[in-house]
Amino acid sequence: MNTIQDSKFKIQNLIICLLITIPLAVSSGASAAGVDDLVNRIQKEFSRIKDISGTFSQSSYIRDIEETQKYSGRFFIKKPSRMMWEYSAPRDEKVIINNTDTWVYKKSLNQVMKMKFTKKAYSQVPIALLDSLENISSDFDISMTKDNALQLRPKRKVGMIKTLVIETAPKGFPVKMFTIFDTYGNIIMIELDNIKINSGLDDSLFVFKVPPGAEVFDMGE
Repeated sequence: MNTIQDSKFKIQNLIICLLITIPLAVSSGASAAGVDDLVNRIQKEFSRIKDISGTFSQSSYIRDIEETQKYSGRFFIKKPSRMMWEYSAPRDEKVIINNTDTWVYKKSLNQVMKMKFTKKAYSQVPIALLDSLENISSDFDISMTKDNALQLRPKRKVGMIKTLVIETAPKGFPVKMFTIFDTYGNIIMIELDNIKINSGLDDSLFVFKVPPGAEVFDMGE
């Protein structure tokens, strides 16, 4: 495998992940009104959010290798379509999305991947879903799994996402954790913490500057 192919493979594995598993059995007692109330609260909260930052704990079950990988880090999101997250040690990756441009920086190798981001990539960069939850009733068929959890199935193809489960918080930022089940049998889980809303994140946070001497691979070419 040559350097570019190897780098592509690493990036595909790098950007896969994130939460805590939630039961998928739909509660027979969950009323349509209860679902609508919870959906409306989430959409209302997200509509007033201009930026979000916080920390995350990530647990990803990769079916092909039958392995669960756990990571943590911090994330920053600013509407529209600007995101940055950075993994804590032992991982050393930093990811920046600015509209459709995506940069992934592997510090230990001083190596950069540049690619294009679309909704098809949500199953590989699931934390990016936090940028688009104010229209979930338009994008998903929704049911309630328990009093504080929603099961979402995409109405249209969204990457490899089969099911998205959101567990909500009773107050403050509406999403406590979310889990993605994809068509390959992977389970991508993330728990959010230390959330700050509308703190006025600076635009410069989402501008990637190539480090001196870094090797850059443009995957869009």
